[in-house]
Amino acid sequence: MLDTDAATFAASFDRALAAHGVDAGTRRTLAFAETLVDGDALRPDALYWLARVSMLPSIDDLGAFHAAFLETMERFVDVDLLRKLVESVPGPPPKERPPARHRRDPPPPDDTPADAADQRDAVTFLAMASGDERLAERDFAEMDDAERLRALRALERARIALDLRASRRRRSGAHGDRLDVRATMRGAARTAGELVRRRASARRERPRPIVFLCDVSGSMAPYARALLLYARVLSIGRKRVRAFAFATRLTELTAIARRTSHASAMAAFGEALRDYGGGTRIAAALHEFNERYGQRGAARGGTVVILSDGWEREDPEAVATEMERLRRLCRRIVWVNPQKKHPAFEPLARGMAAALPYVDALVTGHNIRSLDAIADAIEGTIERR
Repeated sequence: MLDTDAATFAASFDRALAAHGVDAGTRRTLAFAETLVDGDALRPDALYWLARVSMLPSIDDLGAFHAAFLETMERFVDVDLLRKLVESVPGPPPKERPPARHRRDPPPPDDTPADAADQRDAVTFLAMASGDERLAERDFAEMDDAERLRALRALERARIALDLRASRRRRSGAHGDRLDVRATMRGAARTAGELVRRRASARRERPRPIVFLCDVSGSMAPYARALLLYARVLSIGRKRVRAFAFATRLTELTAIARRTSHASAMAAFGEALRDYGGGTRIAAALHEFNERYGQRGAARGGTVVILSDGWEREDPEAVATEMERLRRLCRRIVWVNPQKKHPAFEPLARGMAAALPYVDALVTGHNIRSLDAIADAIEGTIERR
């Protein structure tokens, strides 16, 4: 179909739609990319309808969708063929205007200057923007029910961290670091032996595994709820994401995190976590993870994200021992400590001080804006000082 990666093409098409004022969203883009991977050889008309079904939010945006589709596809196929296809597609029916019930006189002239009206509109817009800004800066532990609902919608649009590695398998295409002799000769056989097009191959990229270990003790419960929802968003948008929670024992929540809705996932979290809001046994939880999951490759070559304030009820030396074992099993460790939001923060908690030598990045994770820092730390943009 296309000499490009499915995810790259879907992302390019999403950006083109956004440039024309159409917000397709992350879920539609991911679904479009997965469908492109499943269908290897798609004709232009089949590709058009696949993109329209997957990426068009409303029939009212059909004109902008056509423009974005042509801009994205002009690099890959014959645009004239696509333009004929697009022109043959009927547009949306015109909207019927509701009948006027009674005649209304025009409003009296407003003595307010035009600049003042513009200022009123600007004030309204700034009030809406400032509300979103305040929500992004709001601490998870200080949110009320209405703010939690708004934060839930914001978490659905959180940036998906992509930590990729080169796979041993290779993909044939127009560009690459190695000549694909087989594909080149197959192409020459279709053109009477003439080497019309040179084919190359490049190594595929696979996402690295991500493991979330969330402390759900009393002080960390609001932050754990938000980070588990973020883990759920990542598990929907990419593969190889696992979620665990711990207070006095370790509980795996991976299957629950992949449920269809946030509400059902949060209800199932509450049923599965029998030690929710209890004490903290960091060393015991890390030991169980290393023995049951880490040794079997759950975090091999990936990133482990640990959420905790570092208050350990037992021996902190055991935390250091288990962190050293975990460091040998994974590629990167990100520690999320909401107490780091305070300017005078120092890692004085015994568990935090014992774990710090084995941590690659220490971030706050106390509000929506700090989720970007967690994504950067997973991708390796934030390195340990």
